[in-house]
Amino acid sequence: MKLNILYALLIALLLTACSQPEEVTVEPAVTEIDAEMIRQETPPEPEEEETTITIGAIGDVLLHERVYVPAETEDGYDFMPMLEKMGPLLEEPDFLMANFESIPGGVEIGLSTYPSFNSPQAIVTDLMSLGVDMAIGANNHTIDRGVKAVESALDFFDEVGMDYVGVYRDTADRETERIIHVKDMSLGVLAYTYGTNGIPIPEGHEDIVALIEPDRMEKDIQDLRDKVDVLIVHMHWGDEYIHEPNQEQKELAQLLSEAGTDIIFGHHPHVLQPMDVLEQEDGHETFVFYSLGNFFSGQNFEYTDIGGLATINVTKTTKGEDSSIEIHSPDIEPTLVVLEDNVTASCR
Repeated sequence: MKLNILYALLIALLLTACSQPEEVTVEPAVTEIDAEMIRQETPPEPEEEETTITIGAIGDVLLHERVYVPAETEDGYDFMPMLEKMGPLLEEPDFLMANFESIPGGVEIGLSTYPSFNSPQAIVTDLMSLGVDMAIGANNHTIDRGVKAVESALDFFDEVGMDYVGVYRDTADRETERIIHVKDMSLGVLAYTYGTNGIPIPEGHEDIVALIEPDRMEKDIQDLRDKVDVLIVHMHWGDEYIHEPNQEQKELAQLLSEAGTDIIFGHHPHVLQPMDVLEQEDGHETFVFYSLGNFFSGQNFEYTDIGGLATINVTKTTKGEDSSIEIHSPDIEPTLVVLEDNVTASCR
């Protein structure tokens, strides 16, 4: 009887021991060494990078007979003796534009002076060698000598690698966006003129020159705005020989600013006009140079010998995939056209 009781107790103890849950422990999933490895593999926060470029523009290049005749040589035309003093100044901008007011159609179709201009093509390569990167071709003298002169000039631009805007072969050429890449920035450029001195736009060549048409300009700007870091518009506008912008210039500048333009360079008055900064309600700023005067011409009216190199800086700040643009430090360096011994020269 006692053995049976002892046996029963032993069975009960064994059952009780078997029914007890096993002790559960939690081991650390990551050791100190593993944690250090994870920290090392975590990518560092991207560094902030900053790039600054200088954009520049010079005023009217308008070659009267008194300018191109002294430049003639046995081999053609050479303007470098008249322009070489400007070399150090024109080299400073990273991207430089010039308003070619007289179309460089070349000698084959006959050179001509005021009031119907056609200029030697050497002016293009000479200015290129000094630092000019783009020709602005929208002005009141663009079609002085017709389609032939324009096509000859554009052929030469293509041949020597000069970008151009405002004057075009056809609609397809005009619809080809002018986006220039300087360092890691993209610049969009447009150009327009108030008219063509009463010369009708040739039939079949409706887009040979871009006219100031508000609706079309707004569309051009809107189409280009999101594709570039900086949007530049050249305007051939204003009253000749007047030092202040007129009401139409101010209204057009406001329209361009509201549409999204960052920088406006003005031409046509042949004298300097002031700079301005237009600020919109959303904080967008537009820097306006109302007129850059004459850079190189044979005009001899009061103050038409004074022009300017306009410059403005653009700083792009990049951090990872994020970037921001700051446009700042607008300036004008005065230039002077000097007539000495019947030879015209441009200098600081």
